[in-house]
Amino acid sequence: MSGGHFEYQDFTLKNVMFGYGDTWSNVMEDREVSELAWDLLNLIHDYDWYASGDTCKETYLKAKTEFKRKWFGGNRGVRVRRIVDDAIAEAKAELYETFGLGVDNEQ
Repeated sequence: MSGGHFEYQDFTLKNVMFGYGDTWSNVMEDREVSELAWDLLNLIHDYDWYASGDTCKETYLKAKTEFKRKWFGGNRGVRVRRIVDDAIAEAKAELYETFGLGVDNEQ
């Protein structure tokens, strides 16, 4: 019941790679690989808590199913388009902020 089946190494690696935030960042200079690493570390953490008795097996199985659906199921093209669209939206927001423009500001 410690949450430390892997001696917190999954948590440590995630924090070293991505910092202490709640979202992934492009730390591997490849948005798809960075997001995959983030999601895999989250899945390992879910297993860690299950294996140490902090959560139930169903919680881990649900997380594993969601991970597999995202990364192994469906159409890769849809996922890649989402990554591209998100990157463009982030770049647009950053540039608007840099130049003091609001999203709706046409100046």
